[in-house]
Amino acid sequence: MSSSSDKIIQARRLCHQLCFSSCVEDKRQGRHVELLRLRPHWSVLKKEEQFCRIDQGENVPFDISLPLPARDEREGSDTGVRLFWERFSCQHCGRCCYTPGAGLYLEKEDFERIAKHVGKKKLKALCRRDKVLKAWILKQPCPFYDRDKGCSIYDIRPLTCTKYPLHPPLPEMPYHLAVDAFCPEARDLAKDTLGWWIICENNWMKLLGKMQEHQANALD
Repeated sequence: MSSSSDKIIQARRLCHQLCFSSCVEDKRQGRHVELLRLRPHWSVLKKEEQFCRIDQGENVPFDISLPLPARDEREGSDTGVRLFWERFSCQHCGRCCYTPGAGLYLEKEDFERIAKHVGKKKLKALCRRDKVLKAWILKQPCPFYDRDKGCSIYDIRPLTCTKYPLHPPLPEMPYHLAVDAFCPEARDLAKDTLGWWIICENNWMKLLGKMQEHQANALD
């Protein structure tokens, strides 16, 4: 017999497969508000605690899972990503550009596109070569960012920049979008959407109920 944790993982996987479109629409329409009125939920009861944890992202590097489905290979599975970009509004603070880090990976197309603009020799001088990845890594802080003028290559910026603050899903929450907690707007969005988790959890509970009913019928 599957353990409780295995059943929850299965319910989350089924939810991602079956409910990704309906749950996004429920969140877009604000249907979580009525659900939160009907019963207590951790997003309300532990709101202050959750906010404090999210705010730690300003100083401690980590990613935050959002109550939005991650995209997969299926057509139309980008509904969660689309709602994310509807709600996310970059503050143009530049923290992701000027804060020292390991560097910014450049796709081959990124390198060629930017090199046409600034020159291949100059771009190589601003990068380091990763022999394992066989790719150019743009040094950080980003040499193309100026605190007063902003990004000088914004229209041809690397693909990674266009996706930021989205990060790959967390291993423990593989079916949900994840964002870099270092981004101030991402932290605000995580706070604003805490109540959306009640829709996810309602879907999981319904699926768990159907799974248990199916298991009981199979034993009869």
